[in-house]
Amino acid sequence: MDLHLFNESIFRRYKSNSQRIRRLSEDWFEEQMYCPACKCDNLESFQNNTPVADFYCPKCMSQFQLKSQSNPFGNRILDGAYSKMIESIHKGDQPHFFLLHYTLNDWSVLNLEVIPNYFFSESIIEKRKPLAPTARRAGWVGCNLLLSRIPEDGRIQTITDSIIHESKEVRTNWLKVSFLKNQKSPSRGWITDIMWCIKDLDKKEFTLDEIYSYKNHLAKLHPLNKNIKPKIRQQLQFLRDKKYLKFLGSGEYQLKKR
Repeated sequence: MDLHLFNESIFRRYKSNSQRIRRLSEDWFEEQMYCPACKCDNLESFQNNTPVADFYCPKCMSQFQLKSQSNPFGNRILDGAYSKMIESIHKGDQPHFFLLHYTLNDWSVLNLEVIPNYFFSESIIEKRKPLAPTARRAGWVGCNLLLSRIPEDGRIQTITDSIIHESKEVRTNWLKVSFLKNQKSPSRGWITDIMWCIKDLDKKEFTLDEIYSYKNHLAKLHPLNKNIKPKIRQQLQFLRDKKYLKFLGSGEYQLKKR
């Protein structure tokens, strides 16, 4: 995989740097990236003005959206309309997200990660304030994606600090969390929130009481649920059944090696 984005013909074709980097990153991605969800070694681009996705896999038909920026991705990233994002999550047709971090010093890719769409839930969507009455799209409401609320397993690294991860490793990490794929939106949200709590503990082994300590945090994310502790136990049992966790007995769990 060649990490250099620069393409002289594309660079000359566009005048603004924003257009240049958009086309350079899209061209690089289509040339270099494979599908993380199956064994297909190429992705194809949609026609211009496709509303949501940018690329798709011609084999498994997975869809991907590419977001690129020269600064490292922080705790949140700007996205589109809030209502459309929530609708997409409920329908389950949100594309998978690739986040590409590049450097302008030598026009190369520094980091690239992919977030499977089943890690998208209402818990990670932040509603923004409506645009001012004086704005061209007055009243329009956008959203932010709260990357800090996505569990570590939901941010699959393909390139880290210019080091390329083997495609086999990337696909293995994708497969390890694919048990979420067929879960409906409300269940996915609860499961991934519990996964986040487990990772936040930063311990290989933990107790049920330690997860209970996140009760108030989970109650804020799921205000309609009045039985937080039973819901926590239900999700832990699900993760145990899916071999994500091992139950050690007496309210103790072990996070299996991922």
